[in-house]
Amino acid sequence: MSRKPENINVEINEVKNRENPTWEVVIPHKKTIGLIEKLSGRYRATSTKNSSILYAKSLESSINDLLSYYVLHEK
Repeated sequence: MSRKPENINVEINEVKNRENPTWEVVIPHKKTIGLIEKLSGRYRATSTKNSSILYAKSLESSINDLLSYYVLHEK
């Protein structure tokens, strides 16, 4: 029942002119899978497809959470 491990290439782009530090997580040649904002010392990842929100303590954890969510629910 487990899935075969798969590498997913991503780009992390900083979004300028936002009130809070914000990054866009993009799968090259496909689509944006979400936005990550730093709010009150933690990171909030918002899925693009259905606006699900995930919180993490670091940017790296937030990126990993967003990718995991994408693979499980949106792919």
